[in-house]
Amino acid sequence: MSDKYAVSNKLPGKTVSVLKHRKRRIQQDKSVLDQKRNDRIKRIVKTKAHHKFRRAESFVMGYLKAERTSNRIRRTILRTNVTEQSAEAAAETNPRLLLVMRHAGKMIYDKTTANIFRTLRMPRRHNAVFLENNKENQLLLRVIEPFVVFGHPSLSTIRELLFKKGFASIDGKKTAIQSNTMVEEQLGEKGIICLEDIIHEICTVGPNFAAVNDFLCAFSLSSPRDGWKKKVSVSFKRGGEYGDRGNGINDVIARCL
Repeated sequence: MSDKYAVSNKLPGKTVSVLKHRKRRIQQDKSVLDQKRNDRIKRIVKTKAHHKFRRAESFVMGYLKAERTSNRIRRTILRTNVTEQSAEAAAETNPRLLLVMRHAGKMIYDKTTANIFRTLRMPRRHNAVFLENNKENQLLLRVIEPFVVFGHPSLSTIRELLFKKGFASIDGKKTAIQSNTMVEEQLGEKGIICLEDIIHEICTVGPNFAAVNDFLCAFSLSSPRDGWKKKVSVSFKRGGEYGDRGNGINDVIARCL
């Protein structure tokens, strides 16, 4: 056999380090990500610092919207039978659980409505929370009804929300629920040690419903697939979108996941 095709037993003269090349690639990728993040922060700061010209009509429209909302709230509260109707609706309705999603109101000029949304932990659009179907919550929903859709969720909807969009509030920070150990550390004193216990407590509105609801963050959903089918500014009873949907809230949430 010719020496032309013989394989040399000598080691290469130049040392090749795989780990060195890998470390360099990781550093390059990290520097690229840092640069993109810094550019995005600079762009946001520059946009906020830029003073856009605003017409006087825009300020007037804000005051007009706030005045219309405050008048609507005043009319709702001044009704003599609003609390009685809320109590009867909460007592006659079999499901004790409500799922509320804020679907409108990117800018809310009325302070009362904004404070209610802040109290219910829905500061932004497409936020969803679980509420107990009682007189107080029914009255609050009457006030913010044009901005929300709500109804009675099914067990499958509760399960999908927790597994797909569920986050926990631990020490004031939004944290993903990664294991049942995290649930046991926070709610073990209440006898809740896993996600299935959380689902059961929410579905049945048990004695620890408030603690479980405080443990969970508000669900951040997306706009419905294919958009809203009807007018958002008209109530569901009149052929629109906002307001009480009953069991129809499950279809809306399924389109938002």
